[in-house]
Amino acid sequence: MKLRPKNNWLHLDLKGAIPNPEKMRELLHFWKECGYDGVVLEYDDRIPWKTWPGTWRGGYTLEEQQDLVRTCADLGLEVIPLIQVIGHLEWLLKHEEWRDWRENGSGNEICPLHPEALPRLKQWIDEVVELHPGIRFLHLGADETWNLGTCGKCRKHDPMKLYQEHVSELCRHALEKGCRPLIWADMFWNEKRLDLVPQLPEGTIPVDWQYNGIPPYESTEKLMQCGREIMGASGAMIGWWEHCFQVQSEPSSRIRNVTGWYKWAAEHGTGVIHTTWTRGASLWNIYGPWHGAYPAFVAGGDPARWESHPWRTFMEELSDIMLRNQVPELQKAAEELPTLPAASPLEKEVLRWLNLAVRYQALQQEFLIHRATRRTLTRVSDFVGRDDGMFRKNCVEPFRTLLPKADEWEKEARSFWQDNGLSDAEEFMATHIQLLREDIAGQLEPGI
Repeated sequence: MKLRPKNNWLHLDLKGAIPNPEKMRELLHFWKECGYDGVVLEYDDRIPWKTWPGTWRGGYTLEEQQDLVRTCADLGLEVIPLIQVIGHLEWLLKHEEWRDWRENGSGNEICPLHPEALPRLKQWIDEVVELHPGIRFLHLGADETWNLGTCGKCRKHDPMKLYQEHVSELCRHALEKGCRPLIWADMFWNEKRLDLVPQLPEGTIPVDWQYNGIPPYESTEKLMQCGREIMGASGAMIGWWEHCFQVQSEPSSRIRNVTGWYKWAAEHGTGVIHTTWTRGASLWNIYGPWHGAYPAFVAGGDPARWESHPWRTFMEELSDIMLRNQVPELQKAAEELPTLPAASPLEKEVLRWLNLAVRYQALQQEFLIHRATRRTLTRVSDFVGRDDGMFRKNCVEPFRTLLPKADEWEKEARSFWQDNGLSDAEEFMATHIQLLREDIAGQLEPGI
């Protein structure tokens, strides 16, 4: 009998480009077919919370959210809500009503000693449980609290002790509501305070997220010695600085990471959460759509299924091409992507997106090469002079050829967004292709 993780869950970050309810239901069916037995839904401000009135920025209505929860139940997908209870609350703290909750003015983190924080957060937990009747687990986030202990009140205390007490109180409340709490474990590890893990309420599950390489990691081994059941977390879809100017990460590193965590969890009889991030944080730019994580989705659901997938060899080659970042190779790979076999309508859309993503990377790289050439020859002219004809041919006309490519890319990307029922099209276009088009147009000197 093949070993499987105790729980094999897929985390779905709703901060970025999300599908409409109809398309979301289709994806939930796909994820069930992949082999996942639960979904961790990180809502942020994508549903209209009663606890936080005035913060909803669109996404799903409560009726749509409830329908999605029922769809998960019908499919046999366990739902694990994820809310943030100390850090990564930019979506809340950006509003004037909640600004005085900030830890030393930080826009991403609440002060754990704010007198209203714990009562309101407990109220939020109550609302979450009400919206998800019968849930067994509730993820309370609590990662990356970089400004911990910096305000006037908190500086008088041990920052990590404050953190542990704040999180523990909310974990106890979740337990009282019948839910086992999960929290990200990075603060205990990064701050070298693993001694505080055993002080978490019994039943709390620390989750060790590590998105590069394969386990075991030193953090995992140390956490396993703390007397608590733990889970691991992979990065099926991640990004940071590079996603300010690209729209897709190379797939192989994601496949290795999710596969490694799957096998580790199966061997150790524990669970794993495969995370799919759609922004670096609530106030950062949108990454590409979930379609780009298709290979990692398949591998995270069942590594053996990906090993036999007809795309596997090509995706390995594509990863190398994307890392080398050579324009002719990227263009050739983009041409080949639509020729791969597609066993379902979803696979056709995945290939369609990957074609767009690789073409975007090629277009971005073409621009950077031409801009570097232009800057160099412009500086050279200060020393030896310039031939306008030569300059126009090598430093202006190449940008004219890029503008039609940018226009065509945006047209196709908008069509993809519409066909797949994705949100936030205007933001995605404005922060990617439209910025690139502005950069290209800025290199067209009039009169040359």
